[in-house]
Amino acid sequence: MDNNRIRKCPECGSKNVVSDSKHAELYCADCGIVIAENLVDLGPEWRAYDSEQASKRVRTGPGMSYRIHDKGLSTPMPKLPAGIKRLRWVNMDSSEKTLAFALIEIDRMACALKLPNDIKEAASVLYRKAEKKKLIKGRSIEELVSAMLYIICRQYGVPRTLKEIARVSRSPIKKIRRAYIFLLRKLELKIAPADPSHYIPRFCSELGLSEATRERAIEIIKENKGTGAARGWAPIGTAAAAIYIAAVLSDEGEYRTEKEIAKVAGTTEITIRSRYKEMETRLKLNIDALSPHSRREKASATLSF
Repeated sequence: MDNNRIRKCPECGSKNVVSDSKHAELYCADCGIVIAENLVDLGPEWRAYDSEQASKRVRTGPGMSYRIHDKGLSTPMPKLPAGIKRLRWVNMDSSEKTLAFALIEIDRMACALKLPNDIKEAASVLYRKAEKKKLIKGRSIEELVSAMLYIICRQYGVPRTLKEIARVSRSPIKKIRRAYIFLLRKLELKIAPADPSHYIPRFCSELGLSEATRERAIEIIKENKGTGAARGWAPIGTAAAAIYIAAVLSDEGEYRTEKEIAKVAGTTEITIRSRYKEMETRLKLNIDALSPHSRREKASATLSF
């Protein structure tokens, strides 16, 4: 008989069934009959009067995570004086200290870039893999961790550029790029070229453009799909050029200058100009003639006559 399913007295039919944990009995409060006895209490043996006390007394922790240097499998200890904490850190060997520092850096940069937990977890796994292959020793942790975050973002299709990672890293972009190439070669990783359309929603949001303009920019990318990759175009420049064309073609007066788009995308005005010039040839457009700036110049020229 499952005691948890007993909701009705078999003698009188009353539903007023009481569980007495002190005497390990289940009885009917109306007729007094003992329905079950010698019940086993499956709950904890400790007692807590609030949620804070319960969290301190519980002995089970979160699931295993590669984001913690001991994978979260260590036994939680009570609060210790500061001196004892320092002793525990000293007792860690150098590889554990390095791992703990690297995982803290991954978490710090990922939080600054607003990356989800699965990216942090995957970057932590990649670091452990590199450590197992002895690729960490003698190299800058900041450079390697920054490059690993960029690799994972590329693998997961999360639009983050090297410049964005360099802004939250403690290493310059040149060293991060060097570490990125080193890891790709040593770990034999193959990264597909970044899709420019992945950058468009974020750039359009920062520029305050409408959904219609965003969709038009994505369509422009699709129409030019393969052209940029074949010519070695950087995905950021391609995305910025598509946004510029879509903003010019917008019927809602959402024109943005090359300078505004370049600032948000982290590229140059010259790059945007050269990209959209090649894209407009394929689309059979004359962007310069359609832009508000060009129209204003023509209007002023007409008035001067």
